[in-house]
Amino acid sequence: MLSVSALSATLAAGVGAASLAASAAPIGGTLSVTSSEPPTAAHAPAALPIVPPPGDEAPAKTHPRFGSSPESTGPSRTYPESTAPSAVPVRRKTRPLPRQHWVHPLASADVTSCFGPRWGRLHAGVDLAAPHGTPVVAAGAGVVVSAGAHGGYGNAILIDHGNGWLTHYGHLSVISVEAGQAVKAGEHIGDEGSTGHSTGPHLHFEVHRGHFPNPVEPTSWMREHGVPIPGCAS
Repeated sequence: MLSVSALSATLAAGVGAASLAASAAPIGGTLSVTSSEPPTAAHAPAALPIVPPPGDEAPAKTHPRFGSSPESTGPSRTYPESTAPSAVPVRRKTRPLPRQHWVHPLASADVTSCFGPRWGRLHAGVDLAAPHGTPVVAAGAGVVVSAGAHGGYGNAILIDHGNGWLTHYGHLSVISVEAGQAVKAGEHIGDEGSTGHSTGPHLHFEVHRGHFPNPVEPTSWMREHGVPIPGCAS
């Protein structure tokens, strides 16, 4: 028969082992691995290369990926953690911008994928495919909020147009502007590419209302502002 002191020691040891096992075991019995690359509203955080399902008019079917050399922004520009687009508020200019006009960000491109569900999540913009390195221009006048690497978007630029709207440009091979820079409609801001989660060279173009991310269907919005981007349903 165990003495009181021996029984107490046995119980204490059992409780300690159980606590240690509980702290080591993952909740729900499985380990959770967090990717260092955040998912985006446009592209699922999938391993590269992404293989499009049959029937998906992915950009790679129009323009193959350019060689095998890595693409670069030139001088390294990355989002500071506190100002990544997912946390960027709309910045208001102290002076109103002149009466806004809009232009096609990649006028020579073909539409290869539209806004809507794609591969199990929202494709939050329109894909505009053109030969690798084709110049990309600002769709409207505004101020660059951020310019640099951004997860699945690859090299990306976010522009605040100062009127409650923002535009976003993803998968660029080269970025030619920097955060805080004022740009005009039609001004060269970078070159089309295939960085990030991309099946081939194209510009992933988005329009956001009020803040990022809050995407709207971009081709209808651009058409309402005098810029047709044919290829997607109204």
